[in-house]
Amino acid sequence: MILLLKKTNFCFFVVFFSLLSAHAFAIDHSVPTFKAEYKLSHNDIEIGHVKLTVESLTNGQYQLRSSTQTSGLLAFVRDDDVLETSLFELTKQHIRPLSYQYQQTLGDEKKNISLNFDWQTKTLTNSSKGHDWTLSLTNGVLDKALLQLALMQDLNNSAEQVFSYQIADGGKLKTYAFSQLGVEQIEVAGKQFNTIKLARKKDDKPLITYYWCAKDLHNLPILLQREKSYGTFEMRLLSVKFDN
Repeated sequence: MILLLKKTNFCFFVVFFSLLSAHAFAIDHSVPTFKAEYKLSHNDIEIGHVKLTVESLTNGQYQLRSSTQTSGLLAFVRDDDVLETSLFELTKQHIRPLSYQYQQTLGDEKKNISLNFDWQTKTLTNSSKGHDWTLSLTNGVLDKALLQLALMQDLNNSAEQVFSYQIADGGKLKTYAFSQLGVEQIEVAGKQFNTIKLARKKDDKPLITYYWCAKDLHNLPILLQREKSYGTFEMRLLSVKFDN
């Protein structure tokens, strides 16, 4: 369990919303709004939960909110609370982020990162630890929290087998690529779902994360897995309720 203390391991789950686009979607398609909860585990031992919500605002914009808390043995050795929020809008062609904030509390330590997307000047401002730096923006760039939504849209609207996304991550733009591996029936939350299985890679990193996206749930990822030398990390859906 000592290896679980590594920040990079825990951030695997956060990145999912961690834990979704450079691909266009039809203008008459809206983003599904919902509330979902996932269980995080390592080698079948529960280590935390994630609560995810996507809601529409009165001004026509949307907000994604992801809250991650440790539990079980991991809560004893590492007390983490992570909150991610993403404000975004829909254009004729893209999901477009407006602002993103990542807040992590680890004991007495705090980590706070914010991104501001200025689409008029095509400038992204990254703020962390009192320092600001900027990047040039191109259409389709996302924050990490929106990766899931873009993937859900593309699976619904495109026959492509490979999807690629430019993500503002760690002060630079990184490429997240998904490849479809086929269809598979799996059970989560006591129900059987027909899913599309995908493999996700980040840039040229060797680690692969596997996604299972349920067709009957707007292609929501209902299971994620990553194999490491010291075991399997997993995120599994517990419940979800859609508003539309």
